[in-house]
Amino acid sequence: MDVFALAAREVVRRVGEFTAIVEDPDDAASFIAPDLLLSFWRPFAANNEPEEEQGYYFSSVLLGRPGYYDTPAQAAERRQHSS
Repeated sequence: MDVFALAAREVVRRVGEFTAIVEDPDDAASFIAPDLLLSFWRPFAANNEPEEEQGYYFSSVLLGRPGYYDTPAQAAERRQHSS
């Protein structure tokens, strides 16, 4: 799936068919698929305005390593278990 050519809403819908994807609590224009360690970002949400390309499509995707979304307490616990 081309996550940069499809409308952001369509990307969220399609990813949601395979795994949980949620709106980023800190940025309503971005979404997180925590089980895949993926985050989709756009500067602002323009879901019904395709001419607003920067807000209608995602412009970046983050792929994180396991533990990327951990809180400080979860990171400390992860380090403790890996030692």
